[in-house]
Amino acid sequence: MEEVLEGKDTIYLLTDHHRLDKCIELLHMRFEQHAWEDILTIADHLHSLAENMYNEAQKAHSQRLPYLFKAERPLVFYYGFAYLAKGTALQKLGLYDQAKEYILKYSELGWFSGLDKNGWEEVERFKFFAKANQYTNDLLSGKLNVLPEYVQFLEDNPEELLPGLVTIMETASLHSVNVDDLLEKFSEKIEDFGNLEDATNRTHYFRFLYHRAVYYAKHQRYQDCVQLSLLFLTSYNKINDADFKKFVVLFEVYRQYASSEQIEQYQNLCKELLKHEEGNNICDDGIRSC
Repeated sequence: MEEVLEGKDTIYLLTDHHRLDKCIELLHMRFEQHAWEDILTIADHLHSLAENMYNEAQKAHSQRLPYLFKAERPLVFYYGFAYLAKGTALQKLGLYDQAKEYILKYSELGWFSGLDKNGWEEVERFKFFAKANQYTNDLLSGKLNVLPEYVQFLEDNPEELLPGLVTIMETASLHSVNVDDLLEKFSEKIEDFGNLEDATNRTHYFRFLYHRAVYYAKHQRYQDCVQLSLLFLTSYNKINDADFKKFVVLFEVYRQYASSEQIEQYQNLCKELLKHEEGNNICDDGIRSC
């Protein structure tokens, strides 16, 4: 609930500004956990908060009162992010038609009243996100005719290449498309992705490795699948438990195709991980005893 105090010249909303940013923080956390159902609920709550505050702002302006907004980003950002989060979660759940509805909602937010320079910049950002995500939605739903256009989009917007390759590999696995030519086309850039350090790009890179490994398995390139699984597992200290389990399962399913060297590498990784976990347990016990 909003708590509203009306002063002589201003309407103050006391708590919802902070709740907006907490929703964004929680959504990012749930994205990392792939908790799509939770994201649908949080996104609806974020939209409700943002819409209520927008209505309050319109009320203040109609009464010729200034409106104080104290969140970290312009209000239109929270409005758009609620739609983006919900559309993404629906897409992840395979509900592509519903996802498209929400992509359209944040593709054009120029109707938003009271936009300043920062607000208009957010509108343009969401328009760009909508274009990229519509390509993703189309491809995952099986509209493969947009693939050449999407590849051109990625070449024109290199910052989108890594997440775009995730989409392409996932599409290839879902719809039995051969994309070896695209992997060759972007091979040099793909090698560079392994050196990225920020959390978002690392997440994209690990997802790319996973879907590429699945793609190789579906094309009976089992040793390539195993090798990518090992490449992922060498980064165990930078990945979450859910992703780690997926790659362990992938390796075990195709273990029979692994070379003796690959099996030895896998066993050594497991031993190293065991030592790492034992070290953590010692530290934890020390903390608990303080």
